[in-house]
Amino acid sequence: MEENNFEILRKRLYGETQTGEYNSEKFNKDFLELIEMCNLSLMKDEDNFFGLFLIQCKREINFKLSTAVETKLSGTYFSMYFNPIMFLECTLKEMKALIKHEVYHIMSKHYERAKNLKYKYSQLAINLAMDISINQYLMYLPSWSAKLENVKLAYNIDLEEEQTMEQYAAKIQAALDKKIKKDNKSEQDFSKVHEIWEDMNEDVNIEQMDEIIKKTAANAYRGKIPESIDILMKSLNKVPEISWKDYLRRSIGVIPAGHKKTITRRDRRQPERLDLRGKLSNRIVKILIAIDISGSMSDKEIENSMTEIFSIVKNYPFDIFIIECDSEIRRIYKVKSIKDVKEKVNTKGGTKFSPVFQYIYDKRLKDYVLIFFTDGLGEKELKILPYNYNTIWVLTGTDQELSIEKQIGIVVKLSNSIDKKETANGYDLIREAMRDTRSEWAK
Repeated sequence: MEENNFEILRKRLYGETQTGEYNSEKFNKDFLELIEMCNLSLMKDEDNFFGLFLIQCKREINFKLSTAVETKLSGTYFSMYFNPIMFLECTLKEMKALIKHEVYHIMSKHYERAKNLKYKYSQLAINLAMDISINQYLMYLPSWSAKLENVKLAYNIDLEEEQTMEQYAAKIQAALDKKIKKDNKSEQDFSKVHEIWEDMNEDVNIEQMDEIIKKTAANAYRGKIPESIDILMKSLNKVPEISWKDYLRRSIGVIPAGHKKTITRRDRRQPERLDLRGKLSNRIVKILIAIDISGSMSDKEIENSMTEIFSIVKNYPFDIFIIECDSEIRRIYKVKSIKDVKEKVNTKGGTKFSPVFQYIYDKRLKDYVLIFFTDGLGEKELKILPYNYNTIWVLTGTDQELSIEKQIGIVVKLSNSIDKKETANGYDLIREAMRDTRSEWAK
C-alpha cells in the first residue's frame, strides 16, 4: 500500500515537471514529502544506515543540477540537493540507490581525494573515476549513471573491477589524452557532475569536514550495518599517516624567497609617497631532491615521485635540482619538467648522507627544502649539521628506519604511494566488503 501511494505521488509530480507546473510551494512540499517516503523505505533492513544518515541531511530542491542528486557540506551539516526533473524519472529502487551513492561519496571522502587529484587530471576523468569506483557495487542505479562497462566502451579503455578512484582516474585521463572517446550525444555531461562542490572549495576545512562526517555517520551507526560501511567507519576513525607529499605542500608555504616590487601596495615606511612601489612576498619554491642511488629506489619510483612533486609546485615559480649520491655525490642537475629526469647512475658504493648536507652548506642553499629519498641505511651521525630550513626523509627500504640516531627533519615512508596499489587511506577496502553484491544481481 505504501509503495502504491509513493508511485501515485511520483507520477503526479513527474507529470507536473513535464507540463511546467512545478514552480509552486505545493510542488516543493509534495516533492519533499516524496523524499521522506523514500527515506522511510531506506530505514528498513540493511538500508537502515543510509536512512539514518539522510535524516541528518538538509534536503533542498535545485533544478539547475546537472544530475539527479548531489551533496555538499553546509556549515556543520550536509545538504542533499535534488533535481526533481531527473529524480522523478527514477523508480523507488533507483532513488534509494542514488541516495546510497551520495552517502558512499561522503563516507569514502571523495571530496578530499578529488581535490588532491585536481591538478593531475581533468574534472571529467575525476568524476567518472569517483562514480565507477562506487557504482560497480550498487544495484538498481538509473541507466544514465556512470558504470564500469559504459566507461570502458565509451572510451575504448580496459578497466578492471575493484580498483580505487585514483587508479581509474589515471587510466581514464590517459584515454582522454588520446582522444579516443566514441561519440555519444545522448550521454550525461559527467564533467559537470559534482559541480556543486565548487561552491564550497574555498571555505571547507578538511579536518572540520572529517569531524562532521564522523559525527553524522556515528549517529546513523545503529542496528544492522552493511560490512562496507563498517569498514569505512573504521577507516574514518583511523589516525591518518601524513605522506611526504603532504609535508612538501606544508613546506612550500614557509619557504622564504625575498620580495618583489608592486604598484598595488604603497611603501610601508613612506605611505604618502605614491611614486614609491611597495613590496609583496615573492614565493619561489626551491627544492633539492637527493636520491640515494645505492638504495632500493627504482627508476619508475623516481619518475612517479617527480611527477608528484611537479604536480604540487606547478602553480608556483620553482627551482628544482636532483642530487644523486651514494658514498659521495655523483651527479647534480636541474629539472624543469618530468622530461628532464634522467635514469639514475648505477653504482655499488655505500651510503653517506653528509656529502649532500656539505654541498648545501658550501653553496649556501639555506632556503631550499631537501627531500632525501633513501632506504635509510647510512651514517649514524651527520658530519655537518643541516644548513637548510627543511629536510624531509623519504624511506624507500623494507626496514624503513633511518640510521641517523639524532633525528633531523621529518621522516616519512614511501610505501603505499609509489608503484603499488594505492590504498587511499584505507577507503578502497570497500572493495573487499562489497564483492558479494554482484552475486545478488544474478539471482
